[in-house]
Amino acid sequence: MKPKKKCASYNDIRKTILLEDNEKEDKLIRRLEKRLKINKHTKGCTSNKKHPLWLRQYGLDYILDFEKEICLPKHESSKRLKPVGVLSGKKTIVDLYGQGASETSNGRINTTCLTTDHPALANSVNESDKPMQNTDANNPSEKNPVGLHRTVRSWLNRLSEEHMARVISALADLFGEYPRASVRSAIIEEVCTLLESTVVHSRSSTGWLQQDLAVCIACVHATLHAKLQHDNLIGYATETLVEKMFPSEDVSISAAAKTSVGLFISYLFRFGVLSSSLIFDIINELIQGGTLPSAKAAHFMCAAVGVNLRKSNAMRCQDLIDLSTKLMTSCSKEQVDLTCELEGIVQRLSEKYSKEECVARALHLKKLMRSWTKGITMSKDLCLSVGLSDLRSTNSKGRWWLVGSATQQSASVGPSTTPPKAQDVPSPNPVRLAPEIEQAANVLGLRTQTRRQLFNILVSTSGGPDATASALLRACPSGNVSREREVIQIVTHCLMSEEPFNRFYPRVLGGFLNTHRRFLMMIKCAIWDVLKKTDLSINAKAHAGRAVGILASVYDLPLTVLKNFNFADASEANTSFLRSVFIELCTGGEYQKMLSKVMQLSCYTRLSRNCRIFLRKHFATETDENVRTIVLRLANDMRENEFT
Repeated sequence: MKPKKKCASYNDIRKTILLEDNEKEDKLIRRLEKRLKINKHTKGCTSNKKHPLWLRQYGLDYILDFEKEICLPKHESSKRLKPVGVLSGKKTIVDLYGQGASETSNGRINTTCLTTDHPALANSVNESDKPMQNTDANNPSEKNPVGLHRTVRSWLNRLSEEHMARVISALADLFGEYPRASVRSAIIEEVCTLLESTVVHSRSSTGWLQQDLAVCIACVHATLHAKLQHDNLIGYATETLVEKMFPSEDVSISAAAKTSVGLFISYLFRFGVLSSSLIFDIINELIQGGTLPSAKAAHFMCAAVGVNLRKSNAMRCQDLIDLSTKLMTSCSKEQVDLTCELEGIVQRLSEKYSKEECVARALHLKKLMRSWTKGITMSKDLCLSVGLSDLRSTNSKGRWWLVGSATQQSASVGPSTTPPKAQDVPSPNPVRLAPEIEQAANVLGLRTQTRRQLFNILVSTSGGPDATASALLRACPSGNVSREREVIQIVTHCLMSEEPFNRFYPRVLGGFLNTHRRFLMMIKCAIWDVLKKTDLSINAKAHAGRAVGILASVYDLPLTVLKNFNFADASEANTSFLRSVFIELCTGGEYQKMLSKVMQLSCYTRLSRNCRIFLRKHFATETDENVRTIVLRLANDMRENEFT
């Protein structure tokens, strides 16, 4: 009988594999050491090994010092091997200086015998009783500032998405180990060095290093803020970077460095620690420079955060577009490159969505910020609202952005606008409402104080619908889109609730449309919300339909807003809405204008067909002969348009 072959155990197989891996790793290390000439002059004693100068200067020696980090000293390893909760048989008591102490003298050495016989020795003992100032530990940056810079440089060299949390934690801990001013200046200097030595071009991912540096600095700033160590790192960094980007006349900066610094500042805005006002000011300054390097820097900034700038403040984006267009018309035929850069700026500031890789990666990094900061949210207190004029007028205004939180409560995280004016901010002491207005607000269901104040402005402002719309906009904080949307909802709620129908409210909505076209989408959303509600009364739906008809005939509201109308709902309330729209549209005015409005429905074939069927069905028995004639004629023209 053949003897059975003994199978190797799992531990033996694993041990063999590990030994083979160790041999391969040793061969690889020896080959790399030979190529890099690391151990050429340090044969023999391993404790005196020094790394090459270029590794030490660039802060990359941490790569070769990994063994020191993972190898623990013997006394530390012995401490770790002790079982938890078990005390040794004999315990010695030592004082602060490591000397033996008695329990009866509260941990101090009995020095009475020394002091009586030797007064000189007594003085030395009294001096030794004072706490010893360890200057090397408390203030190491003053003794060795190069060491602090090397530490910061080595951590910044490790920047990557994988090690971001560790780098952020290490840089934030430096503020507790070293003087904060020294750490802050070291971080800013190393960041400036990296930015000035990085070349940005269109063939690479736009500003990947600038993104990593910006998100790292933003997370460090948020971590310090959460630890109540308000160091205003962003304020000092912004001040230094703007000074480097726009230096004095006797100092010059390369075009690549200016582009790199501009990208870094743009990403600070993207990650929510800087307001958009400074970005707008910088881009405006670069465009007005009229040179090709400045236009390239502005183009890179617009490519990185142009979509976010448009969401932040569309009016200032339009101003920059107009400025770029004006400069393009004045360019000569020889300035083809400058014209191309200006066209790129106009394109970036005009688009609502971007497929650029840098935009997608910035959004990805912004989502990871909360995990890197261990759950710290980017609140409004972290957003620094400062403009280029403030940074340049330090002699008259002072450096106010470095004092306290240096933020404004109205500044949103990321996108923000210029500081609000005094009349734009609601007063802390609200105006007391008149009894009749307060009663009307209760009837309408306006419970919160903010809605009551807006309703008071809506019904008590003199000067007509346009003046009322302007007053409501002034009551909203600057750049607060949610408050503007709430104003639209309140006006829509009032026009549906009041009996009889009041044409004043639709004209207030028209005043918003005349002010800025951004209110068009807000009004459309309010109308779609009305269409979705099935619990509204017949009069409420009819009032909303009349308002849509007025806005379409007077203020050019496109009738394509009816694309969400549910034609399958044959309820009287739903039917009254669309009937009121066409009755208001066909009352007064020229027929050609009515026809042009109705022909807007041809953009959606099914919507146009359903509206034509609805008109024939519900207006065939209309009592008003004039309305019936006009509506049926419109239906016939719509049918002819379908077959042409």
